[in-house]
Amino acid sequence: MKSIAILAATFTLSFGAFAQVEDPVIGEVLGKPVRGSDVTSPSGQERASELRAKFIMPAVRAYLAPHKDEIALTESEARAITDSYNALMKCKPEIGLRKMEPPFDKAFAQMIGGSAKAQRFIYLNHGRGRLLFQQAGMEAFDAMRNLVLELEQKGSFKFESQVDRDLALAYWTTQNHSSFLLPDPGSEEAFQLDALMPKCHSD
Repeated sequence: MKSIAILAATFTLSFGAFAQVEDPVIGEVLGKPVRGSDVTSPSGQERASELRAKFIMPAVRAYLAPHKDEIALTESEARAITDSYNALMKCKPEIGLRKMEPPFDKAFAQMIGGSAKAQRFIYLNHGRGRLLFQQAGMEAFDAMRNLVLELEQKGSFKFESQVDRDLALAYWTTQNHSSFLLPDPGSEEAFQLDALMPKCHSD
């Protein structure tokens, strides 16, 4: 019986070591390991996106969490965004917008307004700089790059592979965003909520 127990323990230890080799740690985020199986794409933009989602975005969210009250969209701000949207829908029916009504109005306002406030916070606190035009809204491109590099330096995330690191950070370091990169508009204009919706002008 003792021999069987020893053999079983040896098998368990060996299998555990084999499993770890088969699923190696590829990095760390917020003190927790990230394993190879957590990122399924082998290469290219798909892997880069997964790496950013697994490593960088959780670190950014954790950084923003203590500032949630400052970043949070107020009721009046949400209402102003929805009102601007509905006004635009009425004066420019050719755009084909649909009226925003509860409960979707708050979700819509939070989606674009909440994101803008978070981006403005990053912009103001991490060097300002150029903005990147995205379908989902403007991004504080240079400031976000500065923040990401600061978080890496502080140990909020760490890559075991230089190849993975370069791939994940290429979005901010080497990728050509061409004409979608816009000059720094200055703090008076960057990510102002009243500029999120085009204004209707009477003739």
